[in-house]
Amino acid sequence: MKQTSLLGLLLSCLLFPAVSVADENAGFLQKIYLSFCVKHLENYGTLRAQLEQQELPKLPPEQARAFLHNKPGDAWPIPFKGQFGFFVMALPEGDQECRVMARAGDAAANRRWFARMAEQAPAPLQPSMLADDQLEYPLSGPSGRLSWQWATEHAQRSLVLTLITAQEPEAPIQAQVSLTLANR
Repeated sequence: MKQTSLLGLLLSCLLFPAVSVADENAGFLQKIYLSFCVKHLENYGTLRAQLEQQELPKLPPEQARAFLHNKPGDAWPIPFKGQFGFFVMALPEGDQECRVMARAGDAAANRRWFARMAEQAPAPLQPSMLADDQLEYPLSGPSGRLSWQWATEHAQRSLVLTLITAQEPEAPIQAQVSLTLANR
């Protein structure tokens, strides 16, 4: 991907207005996603090294495994209002994906900010919807999925943006948003 395209992507994402104050969890989820996953999409390995260099507390492998879907990688709890446990960022090995999970949040608010962002890929990338469906998700049970792809017409790689929101209010994870560098 060209450097100018990446810069356009980053600038457009950072200029999006935050969701309303009515749902701080959705706003914070968006902020983490943009600050970690989108900002560092060209090199998740560098992001991992920076987090380790800063000695940020990392989840032990047995706890991280659930956030990594039983794959190798690392997961960090992200503090929110001075407390840990509501948000987790995960970087699976291979440095091709970044995901952020939230224990609380409003599905409609998360879908609004995510859809607004996903529909507006920066030029020359073209957005295309991949999924708007229901699935059984390991961390949240019955869930809604909204997924978009950003790519140029003949690109061999694309960016896949996915939001998964729980349908049950008791689900341990209410939202997961991810950005994956994928082969087409």
